[in-house]
Amino acid sequence: MPPSRDTDAVDREERSVSTQGVRKTGLWENRRILLVTLYLGISLFEYGFDKGAIAGFQAMPGFLMEFGYQTPQGKWAIMRTPQQIISSFMILGAFVGSLLTGPIGSRICRRHLIMLSSLLIIVSIVIMAQTTSFGALYFSRFLCGVANGLLLNSTLVYLQESAPPHFRGLCFGLVTSWIVIGTTVGFVINDRTADMHSRLAYQIPLYICFPAPVILILTLPFLPESPRWLINHNKPEEALKSLRFLRKGAYDEVAIQQELEEMKLVAAREAETEKSWRLMFELFKGPNLRRTIICVGVGTANAGVGAMFILAFGTYFLSVAEVGDPFMWTIISNCVGLAGLITTFFVVTRVGRRSIILAGCLICTVCMIMMAAIYTADLSKHNAGIGLITVVSIYLFGFNFGLEPYVYLVAGELPAQNLRGYTMGLAAAVSFTFGWLTAFTTPYFINPSELNWGPKYGYIWFPAGLIVTAFVYFMLPEVRGRTLEEIDEMFRNNVPTKDFQTYVCVEVEQARERGALNVRAMDKLQSNEKVDETRVEKA
Repeated sequence: MPPSRDTDAVDREERSVSTQGVRKTGLWENRRILLVTLYLGISLFEYGFDKGAIAGFQAMPGFLMEFGYQTPQGKWAIMRTPQQIISSFMILGAFVGSLLTGPIGSRICRRHLIMLSSLLIIVSIVIMAQTTSFGALYFSRFLCGVANGLLLNSTLVYLQESAPPHFRGLCFGLVTSWIVIGTTVGFVINDRTADMHSRLAYQIPLYICFPAPVILILTLPFLPESPRWLINHNKPEEALKSLRFLRKGAYDEVAIQQELEEMKLVAAREAETEKSWRLMFELFKGPNLRRTIICVGVGTANAGVGAMFILAFGTYFLSVAEVGDPFMWTIISNCVGLAGLITTFFVVTRVGRRSIILAGCLICTVCMIMMAAIYTADLSKHNAGIGLITVVSIYLFGFNFGLEPYVYLVAGELPAQNLRGYTMGLAAAVSFTFGWLTAFTTPYFINPSELNWGPKYGYIWFPAGLIVTAFVYFMLPEVRGRTLEEIDEMFRNNVPTKDFQTYVCVEVEQARERGALNVRAMDKLQSNEKVDETRVEKA
């Protein structure tokens, strides 16, 4: 018997409600998740500050008097080996910390992992500031790297699992802006203390690192856990509470229930996967292999365009190139880079992240060849210095506009839910490996006592940048506005890269229908209860 017109109308109404999915509400309605994002950025401040501060230490007389040597001309310098180890051991530690993010994060929640990492940072800072031993200094750099690897990945994974899909790119731009802010603050503090001929020259910048991890340890217990982590650990009620907190003011109950049903759908499918150290091997099986290749490939984009060369050795590099006050020019060029990061905030919600990453790769790659060409040409020292500073500034603008916020975003949003910590950790670990190789080998190329190439080192990075750009163009799909569950379904169904934006996710649509029907059922139940109460009162 065909359904009545009234039944048809009800079905159409239910389907209309159920397929609305996640609302694309505005900034003000999503202010709570944006505030959470800015708060979590505190955890990345120390990572950025470390990059800026340590790069400046290598040009400080106060630091070199303790860990360097004095030349016959009366200048202070640093030997190649300490220069290599100071920069590279931090990256080596970050490699270890990144690999540990998945196994540890599968057992303890994201917030507790951030708190543990913050405690390790405090310990490493104390050792670094107080020691006069090379061995203790190297150990503190390694420990700092482990802490930063755990901190960076656990913070970004939390944000991946908590941000709404249409603001995920913006949230990552905001949170990673703390890295650039930290680097800039590190450069500014270094500039103020650089002329001190005592250990205070580098101890003061180190002590300024303390507030960030202390704030996190004291305040993180008041933040709800990632809803997807809770779902994966069989805590649906807590996950619902977390979602209601994070989406308050932006989503109604229907949208929240729909999002929860999407998470349950993926969690139920992944529950059959063995949760042990063998889970790591799942990264290289079936559809996960494609995800892993893309995440690792894009994750190495930072290293592939030579970022560590500019970021870790920037101040020393400019001092060797004799462009005037290296600390002042480093601050100025870094502020230009900060402008690039601010610019991307206005673009990311309108333009796909794939296009933005491609633009960042191209800018950085072209800058490398320009930098090498300027110092190959027979220019006056003054003109070459101006050209070098200009190119470095443009490089940092492009890097912060198109790469710094988004390589971690891609590495975290493409993996399967139960493998997110593992995949993102692996991508970061491989990226840190290439960064370590850069930090370890760069002194051979730029140190005056070695090859003394200086800015001509850019010739090495130009072809590397071209390879990275080609990989992004052919392999990276566009997933702007997609939920993590939609992305999961598309990879499982082997959707071609070019079709990601137009593909209709059937399983996710069905989950959204169930979420809407759950809300309708709860409303009917509450309505019936009220009717029953009224009848009892009348009786």
